[in-house]
Amino acid sequence: MKNLFMLAVAVVAPSFAVAAETKALNDAEIIGLVQAINQAEVDSWRLADATSSNADVKAYSRRVAKEHSEAYSSVQDWAARHNIVPQNSSLSDRVKVVEEEHLESLDRRRGILFDLDYASHEVEFHQKMLDLWDEKLIPQAQDEELKRLLTDLRPVIAQHLEDAKKLKSSLGRKK
Repeated sequence: MKNLFMLAVAVVAPSFAVAAETKALNDAEIIGLVQAINQAEVDSWRLADATSSNADVKAYSRRVAKEHSEAYSSVQDWAARHNIVPQNSSLSDRVKVVEEEHLESLDRRRGILFDLDYASHEVEFHQKMLDLWDEKLIPQAQDEELKRLLTDLRPVIAQHLEDAKKLKSSLGRKK
């Protein structure tokens, strides 16, 4: 149990740096960060779809990946209409690194341990994304249309968080 807790701390602690970043982002960096977040969720789905045998985990991951793919397209369309090229930032780079490390760790799990780690991470990830949306992305978006787009995406993230909590809870009863 202690090892599982230490693993959870080791996986989660670095991602707190994402929310703690203080540098203001421009619209191109916001787009780059949102694209990194959406890509991380699609990559997570691929692993869950290939690894999990739990129908609820697969259904959740497929729906979330579909909705993140749609968000990716919406944000990409906005950027193209405004001639903005998405840019990396220290935040988007950190999201990519943390999520790659998480996927590598998750890929070593099987069965209920995979499912529980996947669901736990989805809860943590979506909570951090909501915080990021509320504290950084929406307030710092300079273009009003981008601000509206981000505001429109927020309820989807909130729903993913609620669904991930339900999934995690249901898996906890199956240990």
